[in-house]
Amino acid sequence: MSEPRADQPLLIAVRPDDEMTDLAVAAIVAEAAARVAGVGGPVEVRRLGPDGQRDRIVTVRVADAIGSPTYASTAWELTHVLQDTGDFAVAEADVPVRAFDPEARATGAFSGGDCGADAASEDHGWALDAIGWQDALAAMDPATRGGAGIRVGHPDSGFSDHLALGAEVDVAADWDLIDDDDDATDPLRPPNVTFFNPLPNPGHGTSTASVILGKGDGAGFSGVAPEAVLVPFRATESVVQVFDSDVAAAVHRARAAGCHIVSMSLGGTGFFGLREAIQQAVDDGMIVMAAAGNHVGVVTAPASYDNCIAVAATGTGDSMWPGSSRGAAVDVSAPGACVWAAGFDWNVSPPNRVVERTDGTSYAVAHLAGVSALWLAHHGHAELVRRFGRHRVQAVFLHQVRAPGVCARPLGWDDDWGVGRIDAAALLSQPLPDVSEVDGARAFGAPAQAGPVERIAAITNVDPRRVREWLADTLGPADLDARAERFEGELVYLLLEDQSFRAGLALPGLSAFSTGAPPAAASPQLRATMAGR
Repeated sequence: MSEPRADQPLLIAVRPDDEMTDLAVAAIVAEAAARVAGVGGPVEVRRLGPDGQRDRIVTVRVADAIGSPTYASTAWELTHVLQDTGDFAVAEADVPVRAFDPEARATGAFSGGDCGADAASEDHGWALDAIGWQDALAAMDPATRGGAGIRVGHPDSGFSDHLALGAEVDVAADWDLIDDDDDATDPLRPPNVTFFNPLPNPGHGTSTASVILGKGDGAGFSGVAPEAVLVPFRATESVVQVFDSDVAAAVHRARAAGCHIVSMSLGGTGFFGLREAIQQAVDDGMIVMAAAGNHVGVVTAPASYDNCIAVAATGTGDSMWPGSSRGAAVDVSAPGACVWAAGFDWNVSPPNRVVERTDGTSYAVAHLAGVSALWLAHHGHAELVRRFGRHRVQAVFLHQVRAPGVCARPLGWDDDWGVGRIDAAALLSQPLPDVSEVDGARAFGAPAQAGPVERIAAITNVDPRRVREWLADTLGPADLDARAERFEGELVYLLLEDQSFRAGLALPGLSAFSTGAPPAAASPQLRATMAGR
């Protein structure tokens, strides 16, 4: 029997002028929604960031499942209608993407793949040994050893009681962005695939947090910074339902909660509000990082931004994990293949708490987050702010990561995995630079002032000249810059979701229109543009 269909939220981010009220925004959206088939329900409007910020997230309702092509097509159609009203400086659909190959199943949330065949990963502490963890701890003052005093903001699926986590959790500052309440506890619903949740990942937040700052399992596994404090934000239940606006709101909350680090084991298309939330965090002295992506062939947002550190995954022996996204936007790598982490045995109810091997850039960024917590504690966040200025803290960290000898670069290293695999001991022993040496140090992704061509190139790791050729072939050469600006978000979504569409960009001579029709998730406006190109 098929499941009963229910109204699903469809989110659009808009930027009105400063004087526009929420009621006025709702009225404009309601009028636009009436022109799009299948859109209904009352229009909900909320501020994206702190009070007074003009960016809004508007929510309407549709019948199609989140993640379905029709859902995406409707979202982009409504976005274009809102763009055409002229009432908003920017309008972008917040459409979740899978950000991995669903056939591979190796999402960093579900299984350890072929880890049983990797004898070198049997030791629970192999990843800690790889990054020089014990030597790093030995170099630290006892008062700050293990990341004491550092607060880690963690947008994910929430947290739970687990023997391998056991970290201090700030339950006064945590927040559930999904249910909009002050309890970020992961409900740990069994991962049963449903029509509306085709790939659930309960426990993912606990698993990734255990790698950052878990107290360990007593058998060799430990988090990298076990004395740091976790500030969890429940922002996702499924890897195909990561709304970037929820992540942006979590980053804003992490900044308000006094976090020093934001670690994001997630990725999607990104949108203007997420980039700006990250920039505000970086300007306020925080270090922000995200997973590069798994099995999708591109570096997802926000890792593709130049204000967010992108982390790829390595395995035992500093092997470059083939499932990792890679490219020019990647800054650095860390262990992420066959690493030990908190897990759950879903064969019983309630699930047993276990420690198991798993794969994914989710765990690579978690390792780097733990290393950054050790680094901040070692030098003192307040001292770094005093010496370099609050807005340069992330730049200093990046400068140190890129210093010769801080990252391992074994023979045959591919720069698409960044400058190397992080070494915590080498990082902590690296002398701090002069202020003049760090100005301008940013992550390797596309800068905010870049145009659509550069931003798409950063995500896809395709030469900008080829991107421009592809855009001209896809949209037509007339008014190309304006068309690229209009359809950029939708095109990025389609490139992430549709491998055949992406092949048209990645393979010279094979156009995006080679399949004979646009992807099913394309909006009517994009279909018309492609047909008339």
